[in-house]
Amino acid sequence: MAEDHALTAGQQLRSFFEAPKRDGVIVVVLGLVLVADYAGLERHWLLAGFAALGALPTLVSAFVSLRRRSVGIDAFNVFAVVISFATLQFRSAAFIALMLSFARLLDWRTQTRARDAIAELLKLKPLKAVREVGDKLEDVAVDDVKLGDVLLVRPGSRVPVDGRIVFGQVSMNESSVTGESALVDKTVGDAVISSTLVESGVLKMRATGVGADSTIERMAALMRQAAENKSRTERIADRFAGAFLPLVALLGIVTYVVTRDAAKTSALFLVACADDMAVAIPLAMTAALGRAAGRGVVVKGGEWLEALHGMKTLVLDKTGTLTYGRLEIRDVHPESWIAEDEFLRLTAAAEKFSEHPIGRAIYRTVKRAHGFVSDPDTFDSFKGAGVSATVDGKNVIAGNERILAERGLQVPAEVMEKFEAEKNEHGQTTVLVMIDGKFAGLVTVADVPRPEAAEAMRRLKEYGVKRVIMFTGDNERTAADVAKTLGISEFRASMTPESKLAELKILQRDGRVGMVGDGINDAPALAAADVGIAMGGGGTAVAVEAADVVVLTDDLARLPEMVDLGHRVMKVIRNDTAIWIISNLFGFVLVLTGFMGPAFAAAYNFGTDFLPLINSSLLFGKDKNDAKPVKKP
Repeated sequence: MAEDHALTAGQQLRSFFEAPKRDGVIVVVLGLVLVADYAGLERHWLLAGFAALGALPTLVSAFVSLRRRSVGIDAFNVFAVVISFATLQFRSAAFIALMLSFARLLDWRTQTRARDAIAELLKLKPLKAVREVGDKLEDVAVDDVKLGDVLLVRPGSRVPVDGRIVFGQVSMNESSVTGESALVDKTVGDAVISSTLVESGVLKMRATGVGADSTIERMAALMRQAAENKSRTERIADRFAGAFLPLVALLGIVTYVVTRDAAKTSALFLVACADDMAVAIPLAMTAALGRAAGRGVVVKGGEWLEALHGMKTLVLDKTGTLTYGRLEIRDVHPESWIAEDEFLRLTAAAEKFSEHPIGRAIYRTVKRAHGFVSDPDTFDSFKGAGVSATVDGKNVIAGNERILAERGLQVPAEVMEKFEAEKNEHGQTTVLVMIDGKFAGLVTVADVPRPEAAEAMRRLKEYGVKRVIMFTGDNERTAADVAKTLGISEFRASMTPESKLAELKILQRDGRVGMVGDGINDAPALAAADVGIAMGGGGTAVAVEAADVVVLTDDLARLPEMVDLGHRVMKVIRNDTAIWIISNLFGFVLVLTGFMGPAFAAAYNFGTDFLPLINSSLLFGKDKNDAKPVKKP
């Protein structure tokens, strides 16, 4: 028992000397001792002891960096602490240690918030699902749902796994994933995301993403990865230190050589301590990463926001990124004797039982628009060339020119000219429709662009991306048509994964290049790009893993938002740097003119420390200018 008690006491003691308890105690004690010290109750041994304890983790980090032949911001701050102790300025050492301990507490709090956010996210995941087996329904654990299972989701329930609707029309609340509070109407053929809420309507869905492959689990995994990579934001602070430490050191050396005044020299170093920047830069990045997550975008570390800021060229894959990656009705050309709604109703009913992708696309699009498509009275298919059906007593044949010619059906010459023009101009598939032996019209089917794509491309250029280029494996004609529709002036057609990678490396010669994709074939280019962006909602796990930024909503409008966020956070960091430089220059003047000694320099440094922190914290608040782009310098 005594051994157990001793072991427990030892564990508690070790726990006390670990972050965050250690840093919390240091902040409280140093704060109280400093107040007492300025009140006349001097306790130098307490100041010195807790200052040394507070600076110890930074000293270890600086030593590790120096062994790697790298001078970072930790070395900058340790140098200031050493100067403070060497000149017996314990108040100064205490001030610096206080800020460094506060920086570690902030880092701990950021990681805690990330863990809490992941826990809250996973609370949205349903534990049970209703599975359809034959004519029966059964309750099953969500972890037991398999790919292809048909699930029933009632109003007020959350979607248990990712899937695609096979029956029903619903209004969905997707705010848990997208951050958008507006309801989204969905019907047969539409994708639904795990954890989203069915506000009204009943749906049946086929499971397409279960377990670790569901969006909710992928979001949690990505958030964990982003939290682990948060420390990479310190690279920006280290570059800052690497730029300014030599200048400060040179100023100190010149000052001592000219004045032979050690107190004045140490005061200069105390003014220049960058403990505030060690906090302000990660603080700005933390706020920006939180903003991105609130918009349904996971950024795997602050360095990728900096990469977005510096991006000169953005390359986007076509299929599944700029387009939906599935066929949809693009154009309808009914003859004058039949109304468009009636033409589509009869055509969709004829295609209802078709297994061909073109026929399924026609049925799915009309079903989504009108909510109901009646069954045909009779149905027959022609081996991928078309279908014949009786709908409301009318004979409907839909297919290509060969299937019509084989049945002796004549298509007007001007219609065939239009048919050929559609194929030649747009490279899309055109279906000819006959009703009761009379030509009724054309339906063109294609992989259509996402509705927000054109506006997103325009805004990207507005936010400073100089070149937007489309990569596709499609032929030149199809690529040119999509690029023209979206306002993209540059594209590369007939590309393989190898040629995408080679072209990307060529583009990188002119500056930073971003790559947006969603498929396995995009993964090499995503990994090789300066910043890889995966459309994660429908993207493959390989693409999501290779990417640095994941757009969970599959909404292209998020791309310019993230570029703009990169500009904003880097503007805040530039302002932090400007504040530090200006306050230091003013402090240098006070020191060199004899108005400020080491003690006052330490207090001055501590007081000005809060200016960049306040500036960085502005990113946590609501920005009135969110709708306005920050122009890239």
